[in-house]
Amino acid sequence: MSVGTQWKILGEEFTTGIDEQSPVFVCEANFEREHCTIDVLKLTESLFGFSFWPDDWDDLGIEMWFHQERIVVDTSATQPLVDADPDLDMGPLAPGVFFIDLTALGAGSSEFMDAVSGSSTPDLREMAESLPAALTTIEQTSTDPPTFVGTTTSARLIEALGGDAEADALCEVAPLGMPSLRDLILARNNFNGLDELIAQFYETNTAEVVVELDDRGLLSVLWTKEDFSGLFSIIAEYWSLNTELSEQERQEAQEAIELFESAEFIVATRVAYESDADLEVPLPPPTAEDRTEEWREFFPECG
Repeated sequence: MSVGTQWKILGEEFTTGIDEQSPVFVCEANFEREHCTIDVLKLTESLFGFSFWPDDWDDLGIEMWFHQERIVVDTSATQPLVDADPDLDMGPLAPGVFFIDLTALGAGSSEFMDAVSGSSTPDLREMAESLPAALTTIEQTSTDPPTFVGTTTSARLIEALGGDAEADALCEVAPLGMPSLRDLILARNNFNGLDELIAQFYETNTAEVVVELDDRGLLSVLWTKEDFSGLFSIIAEYWSLNTELSEQERQEAQEAIELFESAEFIVATRVAYESDADLEVPLPPPTAEDRTEEWREFFPECG
């Protein structure tokens, strides 16, 4: 998956194109396990249009291995973040190699188990059918390769990809960086309708979609483009109606509203799927560090 964005804020524009040769996410899966790598440097650069990091940082990634009974996570490459700021609290994502016991999590809640163990690599034949079915407008623009262009809503697109629109909406709005917003999102008792406002936005927001199939009728490439600028107005409305803010928080909120209310934020993605019956997914590194309880507390807090 490669990501490109376009920001326009206070008259300044920051744009990053989609770099097909430098993906943000790479996942590989077979019947035994799944391995995913997240390039944190590339992700932040793609989302915000510029790099936050020192020029000599060239490796800041997170690796995850999914198996039926456990998730193994390697966050060792994030050590430079801690070295640069010893007071930084990364919580359950602190540098190291650890595992999350899915059996222990599932014993307490089957819903919770489903949320944390879902695969990011769904069946490609099913996807080739679910994606066109989710489009509200559709046109076949090519037969070689079979290509469909259309529009849908952000919510319908997320669900066609096997996700949960409400959960995804909350996760995507969390890192927008408005003062105190992150704390309010993490404190689920303080939502005061924010989740409903965001869900309504996703129900109506337009997503442009291009679906390419291969010669076997499997999903090959998925392009999407979505304008998330409307989220800022929703956040501004939420702040203006919230009665639980302190005076300092209200002042921070007003400054953030003035900064972001006229902002534009467009996200484009390209996801390429390759089928390989002989794919061998690498084994996870050995680890005895169990962070199951830390993640049991973290997952509900982050929505």
